[in-house]
Amino acid sequence: MTSSNTQSPGQSTGRTNSRVPVLDVLRGVAILGILLMNIQSFGRLSSEYMNPKALGDPALLDWAVWVFSHVVADEKFISMLTLLFGAGIVLMAKHSRDAADVFEQRFRKRMAWLLVFGLVHGLLLWPGDILAAYAICGLVAVRFRDQEPVRLAMTGIFLLTMAMLLWLLLTAALVFVVPESTLQQLITRHWEPSRGVVAEEVTGLTFNWLTTAWDRAVHALGAQLWMLASDRIWRMLGMMFLGMALLKTGFLAGQWSLRQYYRVTVAGLAVGVPLVLGGIWFNEAMDWDFRYSMFLGRIPNHWGSVAIALAWVSVVIILVRQAALQRASRALEAVGRLAMTNYIAQTIICTTIFYGFGLGLFLQLGYLELLGVVAAVWTAQIAFSLTWRRFKSAGPLETLWRRLSA
Repeated sequence: MTSSNTQSPGQSTGRTNSRVPVLDVLRGVAILGILLMNIQSFGRLSSEYMNPKALGDPALLDWAVWVFSHVVADEKFISMLTLLFGAGIVLMAKHSRDAADVFEQRFRKRMAWLLVFGLVHGLLLWPGDILAAYAICGLVAVRFRDQEPVRLAMTGIFLLTMAMLLWLLLTAALVFVVPESTLQQLITRHWEPSRGVVAEEVTGLTFNWLTTAWDRAVHALGAQLWMLASDRIWRMLGMMFLGMALLKTGFLAGQWSLRQYYRVTVAGLAVGVPLVLGGIWFNEAMDWDFRYSMFLGRIPNHWGSVAIALAWVSVVIILVRQAALQRASRALEAVGRLAMTNYIAQTIICTTIFYGFGLGLFLQLGYLELLGVVAAVWTAQIAFSLTWRRFKSAGPLETLWRRLSA
């Protein structure tokens, strides 16, 4: 989550104050958009996030909602947000008054506090946190901020390719190496959970939320480390490099011609949507077999989400450039200016709705009903962001982050 004066990851006292408003609008879209997928993690079983048929075939409307969310949102808005994080690194360095070594020292301190925020968020509230991974990847990406756009883009594509190759190796391991007994344990725990596993997760999140806090934290730490090694260090870092390149070319700042943005939109959707749908078809053909769907079946969406994310960026920039939906743009810009606050607030609101310390509605709502929760949260966050921006220039968590990092 990067709230910034255009440059997402940080605001130090040694920089000028320069904003690119379209980046805040894009960030607002991304922050709201990621809830379309995160809501499934908040309100449904953890295994259902990767396998929508973990509990059997869903109802037709629920299946349609899942397919829609998978094509439109899954990895798309987090990809957009990560592009913006990379762009923010370049902008913060560009507008900093500090020498390079002082800037990096300030930046490392800022990422250290982001890591703290992420660990608190991920271990105490919700294991799907991305802030900790952003902090780690940001520390790597900042060292490459002065490279040329072509080299940054090539490095980003290389890292995305490495993720794909890793998933291919992991698929081969599941098919040829992992013993059948171990495979069955993984399936009944993480893919097609047994009744005991389902009961354990439901009970832990609804009836025994406080007493299971330590176990959840240990599980969350393991999940975070696994996601970092198998996915995020490659994909997030790759998207950060692409974001740095796309800012330097003027794409993310809205400096390309409208015709170019239209072309990116058409190309992104024409490439991305068939890829993602092809991935769904593959998993259906494999009957959502853990050995093939867990990693191999994610590869089409891995690449398709990059194309669709670029298409969504282009659509937003086109609307902003044409002064369409001015009131909506102002609202989205406000949400983007409070990016971290809104991201953490989504967790607080949703865990209160679904977990035992609140309403305890975990596993009580289908995918279609979850969209209603998303709409309600969006409405609340837009209203809050617009109201807050009348009085303060930065959100409460953004202000705390900046002061701690000063």
